Amino acid sequence: MDKHYHPIVCQRLQAIFEGRDWDALTPYLTTLSNSHFRTAGYLIGERFLPAAPAADFWTVAQRLILWDAKAFTVTVGKAATARFLATTLSLQDAGFLQLMDALQGDSHVIDREKLLRLWLPSATKPDTMELLFNHLGVQAPRRRVDFLLQYDNLPAAFVLLRTLRFEEHDRYYLTSVCRQLIRRAAAVSSATSSGGSLSFNLASLLRTYFDLPDLRGTFSLQLEPYELTRIDTDYEVFRRAVTKV
Repeated sequence: MDKHYHPIVCQRLQAIFEGRDWDALTPYLTTLSNSHFRTAGYLIGERFLPAAPAADFWTVAQRLILWDAKAFTVTVGKAATARFLATTLSLQDAGFLQLMDALQGDSHVIDREKLLRLWLPSATKPDTMELLFNHLGVQAPRRRVDFLLQYDNLPAAFVLLRTLRFEEHDRYYLTSVCRQLIRRAAAVSSATSSGGSLSFNLASLLRTYFDLPDLRGTFSLQLEPYELTRIDTDYEVFRRAVTKV
């Protein structure tokens, strides 16, 4: 039998979801053996949460994470990621905001970071990334930078620029971030025989924007002073500048 399917478990979960009998969900899960519990988790994440109405999705998500975060945070996070990309869930959903409120506090730091790591790659707009940081409690600029340096895409690059403005007094730190970008660009280029240009161009842009003379290198991206106007407030202006070569 497929370890990801058990007819009795599936039928019981289906009855709970169809009847929206949420009070019965976790009591039922407590009755399951370890193997059937894993099967139930798989079915919830792969079959029932993807098909649930948005309001029901967030109701179940909150119940499961608060009940057993270790077992269900990633399950819920992955299901939500797919639905964010399909635009069947939103950061404006009332249930999402309720979940974020429920996860505040030191006891849920790890859970919030797990969700952030799952959801940031699905963000296609800078505003979405910044909302995720705010909702999931990552406020310190350097902590945000640690996350953003993991992603090589335009929204993350723009948010990185905006975040680094809070550290503009520390030239040493800014230079170290640029060097990390250059190392990443070299690694990507070496691994793929192409790519890496966004990270390298971003390092060049940051060098000019923050006036970092200690950052040595030959940069193909050359920006005129007028091109820096609104570059930290207008995503389209930033996109054109950082991708011009």
